[in-house]
Amino acid sequence: MGLFAFPYFWMLNEGSNLMMFLATIIGLGIIWAPITAVLGTMFSEIFAAEVRYTGISLGYQIGAAVAGGTAPLIAATLLLKFNDSYVPVALYIIFTAIVSLTAIWAVNDRKNQDLDIDNATSSLKE
Repeated sequence: MGLFAFPYFWMLNEGSNLMMFLATIIGLGIIWAPITAVLGTMFSEIFAAEVRYTGISLGYQIGAAVAGGTAPLIAATLLLKFNDSYVPVALYIIFTAIVSLTAIWAVNDRKNQDLDIDNATSSLKE
């Protein structure tokens, strides 16, 4: 997403309907789709079963409200402050992509692990 920020706005500024459609198809259909496709699995691996639904819901909704809810306001403010230049908005998108990548790197990979090993062990003891 960060790499597509500048090409996206360039395509939109071309003024062509074809370029607008291509920018939208690439952005939403090719770049955004794989990002959202893995969110459910990643979030499920972060939380234990007894708090998984609440943890995923709170984490996703608070994150969406804080980052997603303020993004249009920040973008509009940047456009006003920098004379309708899309460059600061593209840099903001790149910044948020870097923050997201940093957050993903902080998540432990739990591939080939029993996600509820603590629960399985504790229920055997009872």
